[in-house]
Amino acid sequence: MFTLTRIIAPAAPPITLEEAKTQVRVNHDDEDMLIQHYVDAAIAWLDGPAWILGRSLVTQSWQMNLDAVTGPILLPFPDSEIDSAVFTDAAGGDVDYHIALQDQRLLLRPLAGFGRPAAITFTTGYGVPTDVPAAIRQAMLLLIGHWYEHREAVSLGASAAALPMAVDALLTLYRRIRL
Repeated sequence: MFTLTRIIAPAAPPITLEEAKTQVRVNHDDEDMLIQHYVDAAIAWLDGPAWILGRSLVTQSWQMNLDAVTGPILLPFPDSEIDSAVFTDAAGGDVDYHIALQDQRLLLRPLAGFGRPAAITFTTGYGVPTDVPAAIRQAMLLLIGHWYEHREAVSLGASAAALPMAVDALLTLYRRIRL
């Protein structure tokens, strides 16, 4: 069993309120809170280990704590960099580990100490907000625009059916397939 905790949040969101307001063609401040909720929802839907892309967008740090090491550990995000990894043996001493790359994700193999707790801290993400691929940023803007125009849970009509296909098409290259 393991727990995954974000320990350093991104310094800035991948999409700003101003970018979202431009997308929805709003030039007043009356609906800033509503639009910010849409920005936050789009980020929450895409960013993180369990969400639609299975990756971090803007650089952030995470800690993975394992109750016991039973084999190699595959970090949950692609393109991660290990900040620290602590594996212990039965005597409580540190154990060295080997790092390999598998499907753009780091695979850690402790050289001993199986069955003991471990803690791994790592940094992941594309970098600053402007480093997030344009297709992902555009998909977020499309979602925000759609939610702004269609504030109900269900929308009827042919025009709404095209939006999810456009968002899906933009995100396909960046989505991790879970097996």
